[in-house]
Amino acid sequence: MTRRTSGAYRAVEIILGAAALIIGVLALAFPVATVVSIVFFFGIALFAIGILRLATGASADWLPGASRKTNISIGILAIIIGLVIMFVPFFSTEIIIIMIGFALLIYGVGRIIVGGAAHMNGGLRALLIIFGVMVAVFGLIVIIFPVVGAFTYAFFVSLAFIVIGIDALASGISWTSLT
Repeated sequence: MTRRTSGAYRAVEIILGAAALIIGVLALAFPVATVVSIVFFFGIALFAIGILRLATGASADWLPGASRKTNISIGILAIIIGLVIMFVPFFSTEIIIIMIGFALLIYGVGRIIVGGAAHMNGGLRALLIIFGVMVAVFGLIVIIFPVVGAFTYAFFVSLAFIVIGIDALASGISWTSLT
């Protein structure tokens, strides 16, 4: 069932839909900048979390001493990592992408091992092994060529924003709520 929406709601939906569409197109056009920007904002978030943990450890006199020291330690570590990410964003992005590649490689090898050792029918075992090999190969590609990982991530993020933008624009222009 569709229902009419207010003019103000439609305007907001159209504006936000257009913004999402523009962001998606820009992310598609500039994939490396997109990924580096996301990592940079992650660095800002870590920095802010670090300040919060540091403040909690320094001022929360109701916490036991060990909890306060842990909060201070985590805060200092988060601040340092956040600053490194903010001041060296390309390097940080590459390190994060390579870590994701290693995680994919480990996961793929794990699926191969499970598929080889599992006591199940041949078809399912074969699928586990095939998918494990595929994920492990993807992981190796990302480790060896981190830019490929950045482009792939940016591509899917940009497509998601484009789809969200088109959805919101269609909803706002049609004057009906699609939700």
